[in-house]
Amino acid sequence: MQSCQQEKLQSYAKLLQNYNQRLNLLSRRTMPEGFLGHIQECLVFAELGFSPGSSLADWGTGGGLPAIPIAVMLPDVKVYAVDAVQKKIRAVNVFKRKLSLPNLYPWHGRAEDFPFTIQHSVSRATASLRVLWDWHTHAATPEGSLYCLKGGDMSREQEDLAAAYPKAKIKLRPVQDSLRFVVQIRSFSPPAGRESREPPSPREPSAQ
Repeated sequence: MQSCQQEKLQSYAKLLQNYNQRLNLLSRRTMPEGFLGHIQECLVFAELGFSPGSSLADWGTGGGLPAIPIAVMLPDVKVYAVDAVQKKIRAVNVFKRKLSLPNLYPWHGRAEDFPFTIQHSVSRATASLRVLWDWHTHAATPEGSLYCLKGGDMSREQEDLAAAYPKAKIKLRPVQDSLRFVVQIRSFSPPAGRESREPPSPREPSAQ
């Protein structure tokens, strides 16, 4: 990790702590060191090998987790931070400006209405695997993967996903020094009628 990246992540932790008092981006019981802990946990997403020039969406980004750590660590990847709660996207827009993250694109709205094409998507325990895969397949190119951070017993969620999407393949990767793991979901084959295409260059959204 470069020193400038480390400084941005530390600045982001302070911003989260300050804004959390008013906006409840994370639990208000979170201790000061806990904000940096949440960020460090999300760094696992930056190690997944997203290629320069690719794009991804973070479903239910909240206060920017994991979108902002990914944007800091992978400046050549387009990162959309998606959330239906306007006050949270307003905060993420502030964080984007204060941290100078031109590759971060906050977007306010429901995941089902997301208008851009992406290659991959990520989430930090925002919804069930089936719902997350619904959102992913709505927006992603067929060869893309969904990665989500989960913990606990996943058997019911895996069964629900398999029942709705028999061609979805699941792989679990344990996270070092954590009880959680990264779940990767991808299709065995592209859905009928979907063709891979390069995502359009996103327009810089106006602050909301």
